[in-house]
Amino acid sequence: MRLFSSDPGIPPTDGEVCEAKWQVMMIRSGLFPIAALIVLVGGGFVAAESPQDPTAKGNVPQNLLSLPGGIYCGAEPEGETHFESLAAMGIRTVVSVDGAIPDVAAAEAHGLRYIHIPIGYDGVDPNAGLSLARLMREIQGPIYVHCHHGHHRGPAAAAIACIAGGHADNDAGTEILRRAGTSKNYAGLWRDVAAYSPPAEDVELPELVSVAPVDSFVTAMANSGLAMERLLLCKNAGWTAPQTHPDLDPVQIALLVREGLHESNRHLPKTAEWQLRQRMEASSKVSVELHESLKANRVQDADVLMEKLETSCTTCHRDYRN
Repeated sequence: MRLFSSDPGIPPTDGEVCEAKWQVMMIRSGLFPIAALIVLVGGGFVAAESPQDPTAKGNVPQNLLSLPGGIYCGAEPEGETHFESLAAMGIRTVVSVDGAIPDVAAAEAHGLRYIHIPIGYDGVDPNAGLSLARLMREIQGPIYVHCHHGHHRGPAAAAIACIAGGHADNDAGTEILRRAGTSKNYAGLWRDVAAYSPPAEDVELPELVSVAPVDSFVTAMANSGLAMERLLLCKNAGWTAPQTHPDLDPVQIALLVREGLHESNRHLPKTAEWQLRQRMEASSKVSVELHESLKANRVQDADVLMEKLETSCTTCHRDYRN
Protein backbone atom coordinates (compact mmCIF):
# COMPACT_ATOMS: atom_id res chain seq x y z
CA MET A 1 0.00 0.00 0.00
CA ARG A 2 1.51 3.34 -1.04
CA LEU A 3 1.30 6.38 1.23
CA PHE A 4 2.96 8.62 -1.35
CA SER A 5 3.26 8.69 -5.11
CA SER A 6 6.42 6.83 -6.11
CA ASP A 7 7.45 9.55 -8.58
CA PRO A 8 7.26 13.23 -7.55
CA GLY A 9 6.39 14.11 -11.14
CA ILE A 10 3.38 11.80 -11.30
CA PRO A 11 0.19 12.82 -9.50
CA PRO A 12 -1.50 10.09 -7.47
CA THR A 13 -4.46 8.23 -8.89
CA ASP A 14 -7.98 8.83 -7.60
CA GLY A 15 -7.73 5.52 -5.77
CA GLU A 16 -4.54 6.61 -4.01
CA VAL A 17 -6.10 9.89 -2.93
CA CYS A 18 -9.10 8.03 -1.50
CA GLU A 19 -6.79 5.58 0.27
CA ALA A 20 -4.76 8.44 1.72
CA LYS A 21 -7.90 10.16 3.00
CA TRP A 22 -8.98 6.93 4.62
CA GLN A 23 -5.61 6.45 6.32
CA VAL A 24 -5.75 9.98 7.72
CA MET A 25 -9.16 9.10 9.07
CA MET A 26 -7.75 5.99 10.72
CA ILE A 27 -4.83 7.93 12.17
CA ARG A 28 -7.25 10.37 13.78
CA SER A 29 -9.26 7.38 15.04
CA GLY A 30 -6.18 5.92 16.71
CA LEU A 31 -6.14 2.86 14.44
CA PHE A 32 -2.89 3.62 12.61
CA PRO A 33 0.33 4.24 14.58
CA ILE A 34 1.42 7.04 12.27
CA ALA A 35 1.83 10.64 13.41
CA ALA A 36 0.73 12.32 10.19
CA LEU A 37 0.03 11.68 6.52
CA ILE A 38 0.35 13.89 3.47
CA VAL A 39 -0.62 13.32 -0.12
CA LEU A 40 1.69 14.29 -2.92
CA VAL A 41 -0.26 16.15 -5.59
CA GLY A 42 1.32 17.72 -8.68
CA GLY A 43 4.78 17.91 -7.14
CA GLY A 44 3.66 19.69 -3.94
CA PHE A 45 2.63 18.45 -0.51
CA VAL A 46 -0.89 19.22 0.66
CA ALA A 47 -2.73 18.12 3.79
CA ALA A 48 -5.32 15.41 3.26
CA GLU A 49 -8.92 16.15 4.04
CA SER A 50 -9.91 15.98 7.72
CA PRO A 51 -12.23 13.17 8.77
CA GLN A 52 -15.86 13.72 9.63
CA ASP A 53 -17.39 12.96 13.02
CA PRO A 54 -18.86 9.50 12.17
CA THR A 55 -15.34 8.09 11.82
CA ALA A 56 -14.03 9.36 15.15
CA LYS A 57 -12.49 6.87 17.56
CA GLY A 58 -15.11 4.52 18.99
CA ASN A 59 -17.50 5.02 16.09
CA VAL A 60 -15.95 2.36 13.87
CA PRO A 61 -15.99 -1.42 14.47
CA GLN A 62 -13.17 -2.76 16.61
CA ASN A 63 -9.99 -4.32 15.22
CA LEU A 64 -10.37 -2.55 11.88
CA LEU A 65 -7.72 -3.38 9.26
CA SER A 66 -7.22 -1.88 5.81
CA LEU A 67 -6.18 -4.50 3.25
CA PRO A 68 -5.29 -4.45 -0.47
CA GLY A 69 -7.98 -4.14 -3.11
CA GLY A 70 -10.38 -1.98 -1.14
CA ILE A 71 -11.03 -4.73 1.42
CA TYR A 72 -11.38 -4.05 5.14
CA CYS A 73 -11.92 -6.45 8.01
CA GLY A 74 -12.77 -6.19 11.67
CA ALA A 75 -15.38 -6.91 14.30
CA GLU A 76 -19.13 -7.06 13.90
CA PRO A 77 -20.72 -3.59 13.45
CA GLU A 78 -22.67 -2.68 16.58
CA GLY A 79 -25.44 -0.13 16.28
CA GLU A 80 -26.37 2.59 13.83
CA THR A 81 -23.13 4.54 14.35
CA HIS A 82 -20.93 1.72 13.07
CA PHE A 83 -23.00 1.26 9.92
CA GLU A 84 -22.99 5.03 9.40
CA SER A 85 -19.20 5.03 9.70
CA LEU A 86 -18.79 2.18 7.22
CA ALA A 87 -20.97 4.06 4.73
CA ALA A 88 -18.89 7.20 5.31
CA MET A 89 -15.79 5.18 4.38
CA GLY A 90 -17.34 4.48 0.98
CA ILE A 91 -18.18 0.87 1.77
CA ARG A 92 -21.32 -0.46 0.09
CA THR A 93 -21.06 -4.18 0.88
CA VAL A 94 -20.66 -5.82 4.30
CA VAL A 95 -19.78 -9.51 4.48
CA SER A 96 -20.43 -11.51 7.65
CA VAL A 97 -18.63 -14.82 8.12
CA ASP A 98 -20.11 -15.23 11.62
CA GLY A 99 -22.83 -17.77 12.37
CA ALA A 100 -25.19 -15.12 13.72
CA ILE A 101 -27.92 -13.68 11.51
CA PRO A 102 -26.68 -10.32 10.13
CA ASP A 103 -28.54 -7.11 10.96
CA VAL A 104 -29.64 -6.63 7.36
CA ALA A 105 -32.18 -3.89 8.16
CA ALA A 106 -29.63 -1.69 9.94
CA ALA A 107 -27.19 -2.07 7.06
CA GLU A 108 -29.79 -1.33 4.40
CA ALA A 109 -30.85 1.80 6.28
CA HIS A 110 -27.40 3.18 5.46
CA GLY A 111 -27.30 1.95 1.87
CA LEU A 112 -25.22 -1.12 2.66
CA ARG A 113 -25.76 -4.60 1.25
CA TYR A 114 -25.15 -7.60 3.52
CA ILE A 115 -23.70 -10.88 2.25
CA HIS A 116 -23.56 -13.87 4.61
CA ILE A 117 -20.82 -16.51 4.19
CA PRO A 118 -20.52 -18.26 7.59
CA ILE A 119 -17.32 -20.19 8.35
CA GLY A 120 -16.07 -22.05 11.41
CA TYR A 121 -12.99 -21.72 13.58
CA ASP A 122 -11.67 -25.00 12.17
CA GLY A 123 -11.09 -23.59 8.69
CA VAL A 124 -12.61 -22.13 5.53
CA ASP A 125 -14.66 -24.85 3.86
CA PRO A 126 -14.51 -25.20 0.04
CA ASN A 127 -18.01 -23.80 -0.49
CA ALA A 128 -17.11 -20.64 1.45
CA GLY A 129 -13.95 -20.33 -0.63
CA LEU A 130 -16.06 -20.44 -3.79
CA SER A 131 -18.45 -17.85 -2.38
CA LEU A 132 -15.58 -15.50 -1.57
CA ALA A 133 -14.31 -15.91 -5.13
CA ARG A 134 -17.73 -14.94 -6.50
CA LEU A 135 -17.79 -11.99 -4.11
CA MET A 136 -14.58 -10.63 -5.60
CA ARG A 137 -15.70 -11.24 -9.18
CA GLU A 138 -19.10 -9.59 -8.87
CA ILE A 139 -19.00 -6.98 -6.10
CA GLN A 140 -17.25 -3.66 -6.51
CA GLY A 141 -15.33 -2.49 -3.45
CA PRO A 142 -14.74 -1.21 -0.92
CA ILE A 143 -15.93 -4.25 1.04
CA TYR A 144 -16.00 -4.79 4.81
CA VAL A 145 -15.58 -8.40 6.05
CA HIS A 146 -16.31 -9.26 9.67
CA CYS A 147 -16.74 -12.11 12.13
CA HIS A 148 -17.71 -11.51 15.78
CA HIS A 149 -14.52 -10.03 17.28
CA GLY A 150 -12.48 -9.49 14.10
CA HIS A 151 -9.42 -11.51 15.10
CA HIS A 152 -9.72 -14.92 13.50
CA ARG A 153 -12.47 -15.93 11.03
CA GLY A 154 -12.99 -12.47 9.54
CA PRO A 155 -9.31 -11.86 8.72
CA ALA A 156 -9.06 -15.39 7.26
CA ALA A 157 -12.01 -14.75 4.95
CA ALA A 158 -10.67 -11.30 4.06
CA ALA A 159 -7.26 -12.80 3.25
CA ILE A 160 -8.86 -15.35 0.94
CA ALA A 161 -10.88 -12.57 -0.68
CA CYS A 162 -7.63 -10.69 -1.32
CA ILE A 163 -6.13 -13.80 -2.91
CA ALA A 164 -9.26 -14.51 -4.95
CA GLY A 165 -9.25 -10.94 -6.25
CA GLY A 166 -5.59 -11.06 -7.24
CA HIS A 167 -4.56 -8.50 -4.63
CA ALA A 168 -2.38 -10.86 -2.59
CA ASP A 169 -0.61 -14.20 -2.87
CA ASN A 170 -0.76 -16.89 -0.20
CA ASP A 171 2.23 -15.52 1.70
CA ALA A 172 0.64 -12.08 1.83
CA GLY A 173 -2.59 -13.75 2.94
CA THR A 174 -0.92 -15.32 5.96
CA GLU A 175 0.67 -11.95 6.73
CA ILE A 176 -2.87 -10.55 7.01
CA LEU A 177 -3.57 -13.16 9.70
CA ARG A 178 -0.44 -12.09 11.54
CA ARG A 179 -1.45 -8.43 11.42
CA ALA A 180 -4.92 -9.27 12.68
CA GLY A 181 -3.57 -11.27 15.61
CA THR A 182 -5.13 -14.54 14.46
CA SER A 183 -4.11 -17.26 16.91
CA LYS A 184 -1.85 -20.01 15.59
CA ASN A 185 -4.08 -22.38 17.55
CA TYR A 186 -6.69 -21.93 14.82
CA ALA A 187 -4.52 -24.06 12.58
CA GLY A 188 -7.28 -24.69 10.05
CA LEU A 189 -7.62 -21.00 9.25
CA TRP A 190 -3.88 -20.61 8.67
CA ARG A 191 -3.80 -23.83 6.63
CA ASP A 192 -6.65 -22.83 4.33
CA VAL A 193 -5.35 -19.31 3.69
CA ALA A 194 -1.89 -20.70 2.87
CA ALA A 195 -3.36 -23.30 0.50
CA TYR A 196 -6.19 -21.32 -1.13
CA SER A 197 -6.30 -21.29 -4.91
CA PRO A 198 -8.97 -19.28 -6.78
CA PRO A 199 -11.36 -21.44 -8.81
CA ALA A 200 -11.21 -21.57 -12.59
CA GLU A 201 -13.47 -19.22 -14.51
CA ASP A 202 -15.79 -22.04 -15.62
CA VAL A 203 -16.43 -23.37 -12.09
CA GLU A 204 -20.01 -22.86 -10.92
CA LEU A 205 -20.06 -20.56 -7.89
CA PRO A 206 -22.67 -20.37 -5.10
CA GLU A 207 -25.29 -17.64 -4.96
CA LEU A 208 -24.51 -14.72 -2.66
CA VAL A 209 -27.24 -14.28 -0.04
CA SER A 210 -27.91 -11.77 2.73
CA VAL A 211 -28.77 -14.49 5.26
CA ALA A 212 -27.37 -17.98 4.80
CA PRO A 213 -29.79 -20.86 5.52
CA VAL A 214 -28.00 -22.22 8.59
CA ASP A 215 -29.04 -22.81 12.18
CA SER A 216 -26.22 -21.11 14.08
CA PHE A 217 -26.93 -22.95 17.35
CA VAL A 218 -27.12 -26.36 15.69
CA THR A 219 -23.97 -25.64 13.67
CA ALA A 220 -22.03 -24.49 16.75
CA MET A 221 -23.14 -27.55 18.72
CA ALA A 222 -22.18 -29.86 15.86
CA ASN A 223 -18.72 -28.26 15.71
CA SER A 224 -18.36 -28.68 19.47
CA GLY A 225 -19.36 -32.33 19.27
CA LEU A 226 -16.82 -33.09 16.56
CA ALA A 227 -14.08 -31.29 18.50
CA MET A 228 -15.02 -33.20 21.67
CA GLU A 229 -14.63 -36.52 19.84
CA ARG A 230 -11.16 -35.51 18.67
CA LEU A 231 -10.19 -34.23 22.11
CA LEU A 232 -11.19 -37.56 23.65
CA LEU A 233 -8.79 -39.28 21.24
CA CYS A 234 -6.02 -36.98 22.48
CA LYS A 235 -6.92 -37.69 26.10
CA ASN A 236 -6.80 -41.44 25.52
CA ALA A 237 -3.34 -40.96 23.98
CA GLY A 238 -2.09 -39.27 27.16
CA TRP A 239 -2.84 -35.76 25.88
CA THR A 240 -0.69 -36.22 22.81
CA ALA A 241 -1.53 -36.65 19.13
CA PRO A 242 -2.97 -40.17 18.68
CA GLN A 243 -1.21 -42.46 16.23
CA THR A 244 -4.33 -42.64 14.07
CA HIS A 245 -4.52 -38.83 13.89
CA PRO A 246 -0.99 -37.41 14.14
CA ASP A 247 -2.28 -34.02 12.98
CA LEU A 248 -4.30 -33.43 16.16
CA ASP A 249 -2.88 -31.02 18.73
CA PRO A 250 -4.66 -31.29 22.12
CA VAL A 251 -4.33 -27.58 22.86
CA GLN A 252 -5.71 -26.59 19.46
CA ILE A 253 -8.60 -29.05 19.69
CA ALA A 254 -9.41 -27.89 23.24
CA LEU A 255 -9.61 -24.35 21.89
CA LEU A 256 -12.10 -25.48 19.23
CA VAL A 257 -14.22 -27.08 21.97
CA ARG A 258 -14.02 -23.85 23.96
CA GLU A 259 -15.01 -21.68 20.99
CA GLY A 260 -17.74 -24.10 19.93
CA LEU A 261 -19.40 -23.94 23.34
CA HIS A 262 -18.97 -20.17 23.47
CA GLU A 263 -20.69 -19.85 20.08
CA SER A 264 -23.40 -22.29 21.16
CA ASN A 265 -24.17 -20.10 24.16
CA ARG A 266 -24.17 -16.99 22.00
CA HIS A 267 -26.66 -18.50 19.55
CA LEU A 268 -28.87 -20.30 22.07
CA PRO A 269 -32.50 -19.64 21.09
CA LYS A 270 -34.25 -17.00 23.16
CA THR A 271 -36.96 -19.55 23.93
CA ALA A 272 -34.48 -21.95 25.58
CA GLU A 273 -35.27 -23.02 29.13
CA TRP A 274 -33.41 -21.33 31.98
CA GLN A 275 -31.99 -24.67 33.17
CA LEU A 276 -30.52 -25.37 29.73
CA ARG A 277 -28.89 -21.94 29.73
CA GLN A 278 -27.35 -22.65 33.14
CA ARG A 279 -25.98 -25.99 31.99
CA MET A 280 -24.57 -24.54 28.78
CA GLU A 281 -22.84 -21.73 30.66
CA ALA A 282 -21.37 -24.21 33.15
CA SER A 283 -20.03 -26.42 30.34
CA SER A 284 -18.53 -23.39 28.65
CA LYS A 285 -16.68 -22.42 31.83
CA VAL A 286 -15.30 -25.95 32.20
CA SER A 287 -14.08 -25.87 28.58
CA VAL A 288 -12.17 -22.65 29.33
CA GLU A 289 -10.49 -24.26 32.35
CA LEU A 290 -9.68 -27.37 30.32
CA HIS A 291 -8.05 -25.35 27.54
CA GLU A 292 -6.02 -23.31 30.02
CA SER A 293 -4.89 -26.48 31.82
CA LEU A 294 -3.64 -28.05 28.59
CA LYS A 295 -1.85 -24.83 27.63
CA ALA A 296 -0.01 -25.00 30.97
CA ASN A 297 0.59 -28.77 30.57
CA ARG A 298 -1.40 -29.54 33.73
CA VAL A 299 -2.53 -32.91 32.43
CA GLN A 300 -3.90 -34.19 35.74
CA ASP A 301 -6.21 -31.19 35.94
CA ALA A 302 -7.12 -31.77 32.31
CA ASP A 303 -8.12 -35.37 33.08
CA VAL A 304 -10.53 -34.23 35.79
CA LEU A 305 -11.96 -31.38 33.69
CA MET A 306 -12.42 -33.58 30.63
CA GLU A 307 -14.39 -36.10 32.67
CA LYS A 308 -16.49 -33.28 34.10
CA LEU A 309 -17.16 -31.88 30.63
CA GLU A 310 -18.07 -35.29 29.20
CA THR A 311 -20.55 -35.88 32.03
CA SER A 312 -22.06 -32.43 31.55
CA CYS A 313 -22.50 -32.94 27.80
CA THR A 314 -23.93 -36.45 28.18
CA THR A 315 -26.49 -35.30 30.76
CA CYS A 316 -27.49 -32.27 28.71
CA HIS A 317 -27.88 -34.33 25.53
CA ARG A 318 -29.99 -36.89 27.37
CA ASP A 319 -32.36 -34.24 28.71
CA TYR A 320 -32.54 -31.82 25.77
CA ARG A 321 -31.29 -33.36 22.51
CA ASN A 322 -32.26 -37.02 22.61
